[in-house]
Amino acid sequence: MSVIDLDRPAVASSPPRRRFSRRLLTSLAILLTGAVLGGAGTWTYAANREERTWNSHISVLVLPETGPQSDDAEVGSVVVDGRVVDASLTRRLTLVNAGPLPVNVHNLTAVRPGLTVRGTDKQRWIGPGEAVQADADVRVACSRGLPIPRLSLRLDVQTYDEVERTVTTELDATQWNDQARVACEGDLS
Repeated sequence: MSVIDLDRPAVASSPPRRRFSRRLLTSLAILLTGAVLGGAGTWTYAANREERTWNSHISVLVLPETGPQSDDAEVGSVVVDGRVVDASLTRRLTLVNAGPLPVNVHNLTAVRPGLTVRGTDKQRWIGPGEAVQADADVRVACSRGLPIPRLSLRLDVQTYDEVERTVTTELDATQWNDQARVACEGDLS
């Protein structure tokens, strides 16, 4: 049995309130720690994903050779009944690896009605930021292949991990128009 002393005032108990505030602070600390760890994990995952995406990116630029020596390249034609029906040009291209990985460009093609462009099948390993020369055979059907526009080229490439990929790029082939037109008119002098 307990005795109550009426001469003394009752003592207020505050420990339950402290327990509540400690629990609240502990819960907030755990929540904050979880948010920080979750944010760091998400950032790490996103950074790794972005790096993998960048490393799988293949970018090859194809530039036509310019200058006076480009007009001295080989030009031919097919004549039927005294009329030129097809013109053929051999042109030099520069392949530039604008991606982060070394690539092997072993084929390039562009086909549209009256015009085909084919690179010579050959292995060309190109390091990041490097450039190599390649020859392309251009065949123009004189009746429907002129003028030569900007072309969408299809490149067959292989990465260092031996994965084959097809990449498309654009080639400004409009500078070939004058020589193709001269060849189609039959003046090959």
